Amino acid sequence: ACDSCQPLPPGAQPLLTPDDCSLAEEIVKADAGVAAMLEELYGIDSMAGLVCDPWSVHLAAGAERSAALLGPPGGPPRRLVQAFLYSQRDEADNAYAHPVGLLPVVDLLQRRVVHIDRPDGEALPVPQTAVNYHRDGVKRNSYLQKQWRQELPKALEVAQPEGPTFTVEGSVVRWMGWELHVGFNYREGLVLSDVKVHGRRVLWRASVVEMAVPYGDPDPLFARKCAFDVGDYGLGYSADSLELGCDCLGHIHYLDGVLCDSKGEPYTVKKAICIHEVDDGLLWKHVEHRTGHSEARRARKLIISMICTVVNYEYLFYWHLGLDGTIELEIRLSGELSTNQPSVKEANSSPGYGTWVAPGVNAQVHQHNFAVRLDPEIDGSPCTVHETDVVPLPVEDPANPYGNAFTVASTPLTSELQAARDADFGRCRSWVVKSAGATNPVTGEPTAYRLVPHARGPAGPPLLTSPGSMVTKRGGFATKALWVTKHDESERFPAGECTVQSDGSAGDALPDWVKEDAPLVDEDVVLWHAFGVTHVPRVEDFPVMPVEHTGFAFRPDGFFAGNPAIDLPPARSGGSRECCGAEPA
Repeated sequence: ACDSCQPLPPGAQPLLTPDDCSLAEEIVKADAGVAAMLEELYGIDSMAGLVCDPWSVHLAAGAERSAALLGPPGGPPRRLVQAFLYSQRDEADNAYAHPVGLLPVVDLLQRRVVHIDRPDGEALPVPQTAVNYHRDGVKRNSYLQKQWRQELPKALEVAQPEGPTFTVEGSVVRWMGWELHVGFNYREGLVLSDVKVHGRRVLWRASVVEMAVPYGDPDPLFARKCAFDVGDYGLGYSADSLELGCDCLGHIHYLDGVLCDSKGEPYTVKKAICIHEVDDGLLWKHVEHRTGHSEARRARKLIISMICTVVNYEYLFYWHLGLDGTIELEIRLSGELSTNQPSVKEANSSPGYGTWVAPGVNAQVHQHNFAVRLDPEIDGSPCTVHETDVVPLPVEDPANPYGNAFTVASTPLTSELQAARDADFGRCRSWVVKSAGATNPVTGEPTAYRLVPHARGPAGPPLLTSPGSMVTKRGGFATKALWVTKHDESERFPAGECTVQSDGSAGDALPDWVKEDAPLVDEDVVLWHAFGVTHVPRVEDFPVMPVEHTGFAFRPDGFFAGNPAIDLPPARSGGSRECCGAEPA
């Protein structure tokens, strides 16, 4: 039964479902105009080997907002999908090694192609070099490895003879003092809520709520190439069904995800969420140099994960819970680069906005700007966020007579406009969320957790597009590393409720919310953390990408009276063996 129904505003489009993406490919392959142009320009006379990557249409300013795409004013609305085209010999052949230079745009409502972009000038031949990763296609590679390596890795198994330490009851997970609820929905995918450690609440809710993915090529053919993967496709809709083996190792508990298709019919994504624990090296160690006595404890983490395939890319989301009270989100990026043919003027030179990853195949520079929504409740109380910088004292300061002084400067973020903050790695900048209702017994300060940016992977810049560009108008959340807002249940998605074909004018995005400049001292606050990967492709990223890393940490900082893992007893793995050394005499 439907509890409520809220009509969309005029011109708004809901996200693209998997059914929509499949329909877009069907429309392109059935279109006589596309077929004729493929044969005329590229000699492709069959649709059997045509691959269509369905992308949402980013309507760049100017001519893109013309009747050619959106239709005449006052006419019926259009629901647009653009299709980047590739050629494929069979399922084992890597289509991204064979990009085709046409770009059709379909209207899902009329079920027809409404526009086709073609190369400016002479069409270049479709690259034919075989650059494969599929187990059945590697043997046909033109210049990469054609057979498995001779030195094979030996089996590495994860054994837990006593079983896992965690328990799962319904959607509630408990592990080593942690307790939380694990949820799943079509848009955010994996959601953590009511997160407690040793009976004390840290977070009310945490999830990935948006992703802006602009491509940096100004060629008119790619002006519309920018996706908002959470709002356009939905991480839940894109979630993979996980398998035992390489996706997760050890004793694993899976949770299914239940969604509905474009007709409202329910279906189940089997094994959408993986829960398992891993060894994480040393947690703490000290050797007393006077006596040689050593104390060390191994770290272990609970990992709650989801993997999403959004057309060509894989996004691997791992929430980590640590024995020291730390929460981390690690995001790994893999999959296929979205490749293209170069323009005619670039064909015999280096691409201006990308990298040659195979003969005649360009991969454009682009960004993945993630946004995470953190709803903290440190000790169940309202909070105030403080920005902390590590700063040197001027040498002329009387308190710095030897020039060695540096200290921590803490600034409370008292209103929403003030709380739109940049990252500053030269000052070791981070943000402390302080409880209004609990005090640390040692420091006398409010109990707190600290948000540490880029705790995983290299530090990256914010959104690189021009301030007046349509990308920035739609993805303004990615221009700052942190935003803090007063809690409002209606403020859910930082690029707006409906991102498909949006132009940033709906007034329902994060930069619009903070215009009210609500007070933030001792309030129910929400943190919006933006971070990501600026991807300058390498030839080593093709035909399939080794993972890139990004992420952040949310660490206790004055939450406990000391190291919360001091009570771990010594342990030694009975399965460890010394190897590779000389035999004892």
